[in-house]
Parts: sequence; structure tokens; C-alpha cells
Amino acid sequence: MRVLHVHERAGFYGGVEQILHDIAAGLGERGLPQGLLHNDRAPRRSYLEAFADSGTDAALIERFRPDVLLLHKVGDAARVAQLAAQVPAARMVHDHDLVCLRRHKYFPIGNRACDRPAGGACYSHLCFVQQRHRRLPVAFKGIGGVKAAIAAHAGVRRFIVGSRWMRDELRINGLPAAHIRVVPPVPRALGSCERQPPSHLPEILYVGPVMRSKGVDLLLHALTQVQGHWHASVVGTGDYLEACKALAINLDVAHRITFTGWVDHATLEGYYARAAVTVVPSRWPEPFGMVGIEAMARGRPVVGFAVGGIPDWLEHEVTGLLAPEADTRALGRHLSHLLAEPELAAKLGVRAAARVRERYHPDTCLDQLTAVLQDAVDDRG
Repeated sequence: MRVLHVHERAGFYGGVEQILHDIAAGLGERGLPQGLLHNDRAPRRSYLEAFADSGTDAALIERFRPDVLLLHKVGDAARVAQLAAQVPAARMVHDHDLVCLRRHKYFPIGNRACDRPAGGACYSHLCFVQQRHRRLPVAFKGIGGVKAAIAAHAGVRRFIVGSRWMRDELRINGLPAAHIRVVPPVPRALGSCERQPPSHLPEILYVGPVMRSKGVDLLLHALTQVQGHWHASVVGTGDYLEACKALAINLDVAHRITFTGWVDHATLEGYYARAAVTVVPSRWPEPFGMVGIEAMARGRPVVGFAVGGIPDWLEHEVTGLLAPEADTRALGRHLSHLLAEPELAAKLGVRAAARVRERYHPDTCLDQLTAVLQDAVDDRG
């Protein structure tokens, strides 16, 4: 089976590109030729090494002769329809862009996760008001583009999502449930993660971008509820970092929190080693939530909000503790509970690592993805 990936970029820009590259490298090692059709004017040579052929023009399709297309982020609806009419196609839906005006899938007023299809709710909750960084502070966007993008996928034979939440999100927007498959987007590096011994330090760890969608501000409010002696590390950077630092001061918890900024992989391992518990306080409904799996693989229990794909892997009182969406008091109580009972935290951490080995090994996920792609090839409609 020859697989041609279709994506806008050709470099290690972010998580989507990393997952795409890992898939191509893994399938290539299994003897399945991989190609990449992209729009990147400056493709990275190191990125293209995973592909037998690559390019920016449609001639690549004739040259590579794919059995199946794996569409990733393709913003042009007409192009999606055209490609799906040429070659059997599957679409890997990495985020909410396909069906959400705001892309974040939570309401701008109240910040609650949106479980509604694109339509009237986009207007009644003011999601059509878009932030701009030009002369005018806002712009207005209708749902016509979203509807056209969804309609353009009529010829796509399979949809691949990372969680049940994403499956339901596509279903309520009119995409056929029978064509949607849940395959966790697991990076190859997860296979080399090792479970670390339990930590008995009162250390709480957050790892990830410091953006509003990731809910670091919600974590800070939760930390005001944590009892006893504790320290928290926020590892990562982003456009919400300075606002979170200011909030920590206002909440009188800044003296117990270290904002580390970006750290390299070796340094990050040290933070995981010291942490008794990790936290995923996301405001937006995570399409999957890979950072939680990475913590679990290292034997760390996770405390998080029950939004998006998080409940797929964070099983309450098995691999960690779940709090209701945006309930900072409950999040704080859960953190206090695990810090006060290190034996429970250690037990949950052992179960968390076992869960990753059982369900989220990269080879297992590649097996599942290969089966979906073969289904797309075999499906004659």
C-alpha cells in the first residue's frame, strides 16, 4: 500500500507535523512507501527524509501512484473534494478547525466547551466575532466556509480522530459515523519512555504551552485550594505566560510556583522525576491530550478536567483523578488528595504506566492506522 500524505507544511513546526512524520517513518519501515504533497515554499530537508517522494504540484500524484491519500491539514475545501475524487482518501482530523469557527471549540463568553454543531450556536454564543491584530480589533466570520469544508469531505472514505469526543464532534456535524475511526495519535518517542520511581516530594507538574486554551490560569486558581506544603512547576512558554505570572502574584501563590519557560528533553525528565502528580487543566476540549499520556508513561498519575479526549485515557481513580469541566475547587481537592496520600499517587502511577503499555504503544497505533487506510482502499462505496 502506497500512502501519499497531504499537508500544508513540510517541517517540524508543531505537534501535527511531528505526528505526520512519525506515521510516515513508521509505515515506511514496514515497507509501505510514503509520499508528501505539501504547499511549503521552504521545506526542511530533514523532514523530507521520511518520504520516498515529495513535492508541491499535482504531478506528484501521477509520479508516486498512491493507493490512498492521507489528508492532514488542508484548508482549501475545493482541493479536498478534488483529491478525494482522484484517489481513495482518508482524513486525519487533528483538531477542531474543520467544524469550528473559532478553532478552539469553547465559547468566548463563559469559556465552556462547545458540544454543538456548526450553526446557530456559532451566532448565539458570539463565536462569529473574530479577534484581529490589525487596525480594527475584530472581524466577523460566517459559517458558510465551515459548511463548505464539511460538504467537501463527501468523497472522503474514512475519518481518523484521536478520541471519542472528536468522533462525536464529526458525527453531529453530519459526517457519517460509520466512516469515523478512533486511532490515538501517539508519537514514536513514547515507545522509549520508561516508568520512573514514585516521587515523595510535594511537587505538582504542568507541561505544555502556556496558552489560554490550556487552562494554566485555571490551574493557578486550583492551587489556591491545595492544602499543606507544596510546590508547582509550569514547564513551557506561550503568549499567556506573562498574564499567568501576574495572576499568580494576585492569587498570592507566585512564591510556590516556578515558571521554567522552555526546557530541553533531558531537563524535562528531571521535572517528571520530582513530580508526585501531573496536571492537565485544559479549558478547550483536547482532541486527545498527548501530554497526559507522556506523563502516564513515566508512571505519573494525572489530575485533569473531564473535557474533550481526556476521559479516554484518564480513568478516574485508576490512572488519575478527573474533575468536572473548569471546576477549580475540585481540581484543587484532587491535587491535595494525591499529595496527602503518596501511596495512592504511586499506585495510580503504576496503573497509568500499564495503561500506556496496553493501549498506546506506537506499534499498536500504527497497526490500527494501517487497518483504517486499507479499509479506505477497499471501500468501493
